[in-house]
Amino acid sequence: MEMALAAGLMCLALTIAPALGADYDTTEKSPLVELHLLVPETAMSIAPLKQKILALYRADAAQAKADAKQDKEDNPGFHPYSIDTIWRVTFENEAVVSLSGDTNADTGGAHPNQAFQTVVWDKKANRAVPIEALFQPDQVKSALSAIADAAGKAWTEIYTQRSGQSPGQDTDRAGNGIAADPEKLKPYALTYAKGQTAANGIVLLYGAGQIWPHVLGDFRLAVPVAVFAKYLTPQWKDVFTAG
Repeated sequence: MEMALAAGLMCLALTIAPALGADYDTTEKSPLVELHLLVPETAMSIAPLKQKILALYRADAAQAKADAKQDKEDNPGFHPYSIDTIWRVTFENEAVVSLSGDTNADTGGAHPNQAFQTVVWDKKANRAVPIEALFQPDQVKSALSAIADAAGKAWTEIYTQRSGQSPGQDTDRAGNGIAADPEKLKPYALTYAKGQTAANGIVLLYGAGQIWPHVLGDFRLAVPVAVFAKYLTPQWKDVFTAG
């Protein structure tokens, strides 16, 4: 009997143990909120990067639980929140890995909200890289100005394509999220062309409702490396290509 029980427990352990090298996929469910997180194995294999992503998740989860608790107390028609966060690799080589995290949150409003988080990780230094660190210290202001200008033009183009008209007075709204300021340009990730081994630019990610009215949708503003290549540090020139 004991041998059979032990064998059964061993089979159960083998069944629930995560496969080595697998993506991290977890769901937490309570009467208040259902939380789902998916992180690629690439990120989970780098301990400090794993800790950073999980810390971001825990902070978001704690806030969601607190908000849901308050909402339930004040709202007789409360429905549990549903928050889904999926991280993806946007670029990787031997020196760097770039990831974006897309969160869709249904918190009982008229429509779900969306938010992006990003991490560009220097594998050799084992640290996250804020956008200003890509550039030579005396070139940061010029680089961020060039990026903000290009991103603003991309924002206007996307707005026009979606609405069928130019932004007009809404042009001022672009400045709510885009400026030559590291904090405004914080949600950046590296991009690359299929078949290439070097990054060819960055993308600035703003979720629907994160900065601008939800009706405008999300904005994924591509900025080619040609816009900022001359400002890069030697280290980051090796990561990007102007081609």
